[in-house]
Amino acid sequence: MKITEFIGKRAAKIVGEANAKILLMTKEKSGHIKLILFSEEKDKIIRTTYSVDVSNLPEGSIAQIRAIMLNAVKNGIVKEGEHVFCITDRSLGEEFEGIFLLVKIDKNFLNISNHEIKEVTESNVFQTVLNIAKEIGKEGREGRKIGTGFIIGDGNNVMKKSVQLILNPFPSKKFNIMNAGIKETIKEFAQLDGMFIIDDDGTILAAGRYLTPDTTSVKMPGFGTRHISAAAITKETNSTAVIVSESGGIVRVFRKGKLIMEEMP
Repeated sequence: MKITEFIGKRAAKIVGEANAKILLMTKEKSGHIKLILFSEEKDKIIRTTYSVDVSNLPEGSIAQIRAIMLNAVKNGIVKEGEHVFCITDRSLGEEFEGIFLLVKIDKNFLNISNHEIKEVTESNVFQTVLNIAKEIGKEGREGRKIGTGFIIGDGNNVMKKSVQLILNPFPSKKFNIMNAGIKETIKEFAQLDGMFIIDDDGTILAAGRYLTPDTTSVKMPGFGTRHISAAAITKETNSTAVIVSESGGIVRVFRKGKLIMEEMP
């Protein structure tokens, strides 16, 4: 049996048993992934074509598929509770001959609580930090990508569960994330190792801070130390973490030990 025939039969069987939609992925020169979604409605096959920019994400990363699926959910192309069978060739990286991936669009995949997102995002301090983080993710600094993180809220407890890596560039409480002109200063210090600690009212308590929470209870396969420690600190304190990934500039938000939001730069 030819490999293409084998793949086709197996794909058809999986789609039938899972009652899934089919999503075909092919890479375009622009850095976008072209997507064709096939779904069945009233004995008719509905074909939807769209594309997603994944040029900022590393090749071979499952983050590309996650970004694609979150985009589809955001635009109402797929809905929570549905199964999507993703098929791609080498679009996600030359090391792959092809990928089959069956995704269930549930809360475990989305990892998002609408209540928590509303509670967090209504804060002007959070929105200001998020906008700065997205600019850092998109622009980097001095021609290179950088990773950094912001811990917002419950400042006293966060400071107790962290240590200073370098001389604190914000030793007094006169600096506030809401102040005009502070953004470029933040971007400059974002090149330092460690986190920014920001109180509920926007006061910048520290930069270059190393988090020391217990990370053993945080299970986040595929994430590095920065993301795991940030998730852990939000589990131990009443804080929110905004993390910029060095590889791809993706901005992720953690609350109560969980990923609640993921934004492309």
